[in-house]
Amino acid sequence: MFEKFSLAFPSVTNVKNTIDTRALINFVETELGVSVPREVIAFWEDIGAGYFGDKVLYVFGDESVKQPRDSFKDWNKKDFWQLVYPSPKDGGPVFFAETCFGDQLGFRWDGDQLIYILFCVDTFEAFAVAENGTELFEYLLSDRHALLDKQRFIAVHERLGPLQNGMHYAPIVSPMLGGQGDVENFCFETPNVHFRTAISNFVSIQQA
Repeated sequence: MFEKFSLAFPSVTNVKNTIDTRALINFVETELGVSVPREVIAFWEDIGAGYFGDKVLYVFGDESVKQPRDSFKDWNKKDFWQLVYPSPKDGGPVFFAETCFGDQLGFRWDGDQLIYILFCVDTFEAFAVAENGTELFEYLLSDRHALLDKQRFIAVHERLGPLQNGMHYAPIVSPMLGGQGDVENFCFETPNVHFRTAISNFVSIQQA
């Protein structure tokens, strides 16, 4: 199932970052209250975690090895998610990967219906991108730039350089506050500051 993904998103290190899949499953089931799609389990087992495709995509791992980003568990337990989504057991998403711009790829359950979503924190938009693992991994993620604007990525990459480990390409002025998508409006930012700033902007706009 992951041959096309691996061609589009080769590991940056060329070494598989093995993770404790059972520990991640137990966390999702016991602490988040939902099940993990079998394709995500297979991905963890076959592909692992880390940066892929020129750091276009980061897949969250476990805590067994120090990584440049939060672990899957720590990221999904961030307190700011409560301001954005209901808990997973109430239909909210579980995020297992992100783009270099911080857009979050995850899954959620609508009853028995599985939905893969992309949450764009800078615009507070969410999109259903697939309804099963085949659609996600064999079709959508057979294109390295399927989850982002290719030309913007190329321009930002050329101006700022390769993504720094543990960082996001983030807007200096949020699109929610009139910021543009021009390359000059991007900088490196830590994910924590990026998300807390974006969420604060959204809340202030809603309360205005």
